[in-house]
Amino acid sequence: MGRGFESLLRHQFPDPSGGAITPPDRLLRMLFRLISRLPLPLLYALCGFLAWILRVTRWRRDLVDDGLGRCLPEKNAAARATIARDFYAGLGRLVAEFLHGNRITASELEQRVRFENDAVVCDALADGRRILLVAGHHCNWEWLLLQVSRRFTEPLVVPYKRISLDSADRWARDTRSRFGAIMVPAKEIGPYLVARRRQAKLIAMLADQSPSRSNEGQTWLPFFGQDTAFFQGPGWIGARLRFEPVFIAMRPDGKGRYVARFVPLGAPGERMDAEQILRAYARALEQSIREHPAMYFWAYNRWKGPRRADD
Repeated sequence: MGRGFESLLRHQFPDPSGGAITPPDRLLRMLFRLISRLPLPLLYALCGFLAWILRVTRWRRDLVDDGLGRCLPEKNAAARATIARDFYAGLGRLVAEFLHGNRITASELEQRVRFENDAVVCDALADGRRILLVAGHHCNWEWLLLQVSRRFTEPLVVPYKRISLDSADRWARDTRSRFGAIMVPAKEIGPYLVARRRQAKLIAMLADQSPSRSNEGQTWLPFFGQDTAFFQGPGWIGARLRFEPVFIAMRPDGKGRYVARFVPLGAPGERMDAEQILRAYARALEQSIREHPAMYFWAYNRWKGPRRADD
């Protein structure tokens, strides 16, 4: 679940020091094993209650309100408050579904995550073209990863950022790779793809993460009318390694059910430069969020600071 999952963990426990397993880490390992075995309806109830606690204690509410105010200024305060309330409720469902992902079957996943037009990807791979799937922290990106990793003929390569708690990191990697996804540390993804240019044909990334202010590998783009920093990596992979970018727009289709639509960001075979890819991605993600704003992960510091004069 990436940054959202780690944000919750960091709220409860400090980062462990060194390589030793701390008591909270041992406790989490046991809890993950036990809780993920619970039936999904019970997980919904448990995580829904925890999400309610987060809402009433205003967990990261300043970030939620700031993001909604920046991105949806046309909505009045009452409308944004409703979106915030629905966000917290959706966060509870998301955590429950992430935990259930550790034991979800292929048949259940097929029912819960439906692809509208996966021929976009199937046909491209059949033609020998390489595909870069880009999505955002919107709806259920964890189940999306599982479904993508089992539905296509080519192995799915997924860069990931390590979770600081060892047990949580191992559990998350095991869950995400259940259907064959190849998890590669984000810092190693460039060399990995270059070394396997003939083998790696399908890669998926969540491309909306926010670089630190000191990060050299970032570019600034308009996003909801704001100057917003994006990592350059997805654009570099698409442009330099000739992966065709395809955005995955996800929408809810009832409780615990989603529909994913594949949106090519360019024409088949079109050569796009890195900035063109990232600009097209930012536009597609913004449109998807506007359609279902409560499903975006707002509890994150997306705008860490103003754009510097030399950026």
